[in-house]
Amino acid sequence: MAGSEFWASLTHRPTQLKFLLFLCVVCIVCLLVFDGKINYQWDEMLFSKDSIGNETTEVAANATARESNASENLLDMATKCSPMQYILFLKTHKAGSSTVTNIFFRYGDSRDLSFVLGDDTLIGWPTRFRLGQALAFDGTRPNFLCSHTRFNKKTMNHLFPKDTSRYITIVRNPVAQFESIFNYMGMGEVYGLGKDPTGSLKAFLKKGIEFKDITKTRSSRLVRNPMLFDLGMDYKFYQNAGAVKEYIASLEKEFDLVMISDYFDESVVLMKRLLCWEFDDILYVKSNERFDKERGEVSEDVKENIRRWNKADMLLFEHFNQTLWRKIEMEGEGFYNDLAMFRRKKAELKDLCFTNETSNQLMYGNKYAKMMTLKPNLPPETKVKCERMTRTENSYLAYLRTKRSSKLKGIFSAVPNEDDQEKVSWDVASDFKYDPV
Repeated sequence: MAGSEFWASLTHRPTQLKFLLFLCVVCIVCLLVFDGKINYQWDEMLFSKDSIGNETTEVAANATARESNASENLLDMATKCSPMQYILFLKTHKAGSSTVTNIFFRYGDSRDLSFVLGDDTLIGWPTRFRLGQALAFDGTRPNFLCSHTRFNKKTMNHLFPKDTSRYITIVRNPVAQFESIFNYMGMGEVYGLGKDPTGSLKAFLKKGIEFKDITKTRSSRLVRNPMLFDLGMDYKFYQNAGAVKEYIASLEKEFDLVMISDYFDESVVLMKRLLCWEFDDILYVKSNERFDKERGEVSEDVKENIRRWNKADMLLFEHFNQTLWRKIEMEGEGFYNDLAMFRRKKAELKDLCFTNETSNQLMYGNKYAKMMTLKPNLPPETKVKCERMTRTENSYLAYLRTKRSSKLKGIFSAVPNEDDQEKVSWDVASDFKYDPV
């Protein structure tokens, strides 16, 4: 009934019906228009997604490029370094250290830098380094210590602070180094075994020596584990494996670079990178090289006995040989580019300065060594450069001591000695002349 009445009422109200139909039509039209807009916008998004993607990629690429440029700038800033000019080089006997010292002498001399010097080639050796063993300082911090002395951590750290200095030393395969020391120092004669370089070495190694005999002469301290002796280890610990390993570990903390004489070029290029020097700063020719007749013939048995007698030095060498190659690996491919460039420059230097002949050069006392011969008629500037390469350590030290004295003359000789009555008298003035009552 209610439904019939409702429809009956609508038939009697045509105006309301028309209005209701009109609303329905309007709603349908609105829905169709809105749906069209949605589809149009969706299609537009679909068709334009490639361009949006391209814009996004371009923005990302620009951001990446900016980051890359910033990284490169930071890398450039990080890799730009200043040349290091405070260097302690701990020399070890017969390990190529004279050649390295010549590099430091030339670098420091050409820049008027200062050196710790002694009265002769050695500074206090075989005792550990002390300040009082060196010639007087001028009150400023020295740039180099590269004379023969013995490592002393506390004193050296005071003179060359670790945070602003670089510590470098050099070691060599103990088989070759010990044979060289034994015969160069005349150990066969010291221990009554004769002069023959082969026979005396073989005889010595049959039983070695007793502990008390290591101090027989000054140089005889080098007759066992000579590298560790130069590096400051007490020889009473030579047969204590734990003490030796602990001391080697302490040396790794002290030295920024331990060069290996057997890989000299690689070591010198590493030094160049550590010190931020140029190739021309590290060019060298061999110094203090023995004549062949002074070398002993070393059989396999003798080699093995050298290793056993110098077991502590063997551990030292093996440790830092591994360290060297780890450092080289960390340097990356650029290291080998530098090495190739360095060797080219070395060959150019040899062609410029030297003939293929060698000459005898007096080194120490009555000791002579092989040295390359300068080419004749070199231009004056070139001749000076080449001569410095071949200058002996003693000659360079004498020159540096003279240079130092002339610089310090005004400091230490400014005031004449008042006891020298010929030069000093208060009668040069009479303002306060004594006039007793």
